[in-house]
Amino acid sequence: MSEAEKNAEAIAGIQKQTKSREALEQKIREFLNEASSKPGTSTRPGCPLNHGLACVLATIHDNIPRATPVDFFGDGLTIWIAGEPGLKIRNIRSNPKVAVGIYHPMDHSKLNRSLQIEGTATLFNVNNNKEEVVARAKQFGIFQAIEKMMQERPREGSASLEELHAEVMEIVRRFNFIRVEPDEIIFLHIHPTEGTTKDVWKRAE
Repeated sequence: MSEAEKNAEAIAGIQKQTKSREALEQKIREFLNEASSKPGTSTRPGCPLNHGLACVLATIHDNIPRATPVDFFGDGLTIWIAGEPGLKIRNIRSNPKVAVGIYHPMDHSKLNRSLQIEGTATLFNVNNNKEEVVARAKQFGIFQAIEKMMQERPREGSASLEELHAEVMEIVRRFNFIRVEPDEIIFLHIHPTEGTTKDVWKRAE
């Protein structure tokens, strides 16, 4: 951080490193668990997932950054994202260093918490690790969500469970699961009257 940035934080009255490493890690885990998308059930048409807070995945290719809104699923301090084919997948293949922002819609009249994560991404797909992909798709409720939406689509005749399962697998086959292992996490806690705290967690070397 530059001197100008440090001075700006001091002027803003930001309190830094207010928690022990153990306490901070626990708070981050709790926030990720609360903020992540989760399996859900719904009688309404469409996706039944309980979607979490806003999340943006930042990737880079040839020095050109790209920010993509995504759903995320938390597993401890690890972030999982189900990515369909696109430039973010290409970017990760060429440069696995990524950043993730997870946040409440900004409202200075109430408590806002957010995470800024820098980490390393790994891609999992049916071709390189089918068992991991299927297990994560079921764990996060993605498999079940796709199955529900497939059942709701108009079709001629009825499909057997085996045929439905095969159709769902064809969709899952298109996904790359993006696992983000954090190297550094900034936890911002912005309160309308109590001020702002900024705690930084770093992976132990």
